Amino acid sequence: MNVDANLLGEFENLLNPAFPEKSGILPEILGYGEISTTFSMAAMRDVAFKRMPPFGNPDQITAYIKAVRTYCALLRDVCGIRVSDYAFYEFFNRHEEHILYVAQPRLPQGTIGHNVLKSGTRQQLETMISTIMERIMRLFKFNHENRQKESIGLDGQLSNWSFQFSGENNVDPVYFDITTPLYRVNGKEQLDTEIFLKSCPSFLVWLVRWQFLDEVLDRYHDVRMILIDMVANFHKEGREDLIENALLIINSYLKKENLDKKIQILEKSEIDSYYKNDAFIWALFLTLRRFDRFVKTKIFRQRYNFILPGKISR
Repeated sequence: MNVDANLLGEFENLLNPAFPEKSGILPEILGYGEISTTFSMAAMRDVAFKRMPPFGNPDQITAYIKAVRTYCALLRDVCGIRVSDYAFYEFFNRHEEHILYVAQPRLPQGTIGHNVLKSGTRQQLETMISTIMERIMRLFKFNHENRQKESIGLDGQLSNWSFQFSGENNVDPVYFDITTPLYRVNGKEQLDTEIFLKSCPSFLVWLVRWQFLDEVLDRYHDVRMILIDMVANFHKEGREDLIENALLIINSYLKKENLDKKIQILEKSEIDSYYKNDAFIWALFLTLRRFDRFVKTKIFRQRYNFILPGKISR
């Protein structure tokens, strides 16, 4: 992974987050997350970058980096999950903001889980889900045995994994969604949860912090909810036809491993209901973020520091 730090610093200083197409160096958007946007650029096409929301000071960056490193070690050592390589680049930009970029090797688009889901075979689907299940069950075992002290969270959606198949039955997936380090010590999230709120419209921060933040984070520590969320996103990817098949694989695995008494089997009706509710919430949230961007940039002529997606098909 070859990163030109000077060029990345120049990119940051020429970036227009509100309207990235007007930036001095154009980014190639690879994906959007709740916290950061993943992009590449022409001069470093083999690298994927995530620009984190501005931090208040260097100490917050240090704490965040420590949390990411600890989280990746837990995923690797406890869950047996291969984690994508990563590196950090800090900048104090021309707007006097403390900015952190996370760089990772750019993975082939055809290997990313949601793309395999769209074009792969049924056997590849079964292999993907089964290999993820093995790793999630290690997470479940750790959380169950250490529930009073530690807990590991995971966003298990297929779009967060790279599957480079060697035959249809052989794959060792790579997990690359590391910029939201989800783990708790004595019940406390080790990631500063305020980072989730930075991109939230100012008029909604209090409501999200009060009503939704804990609920959103809790779902990534609950193995059953991790599985529901993973399968529900088949709707988003236009593969509703594979939901029943996915549930058969998951529920059969739970029964085979005698886990169905600890983790209730999944029903399609709850998958559909979960997705409908989740899609509505995120669509509304994105609409409000766009409104917030409009108010700040067009009415108050202020800087808006986040790259928002265009129209998302759900």
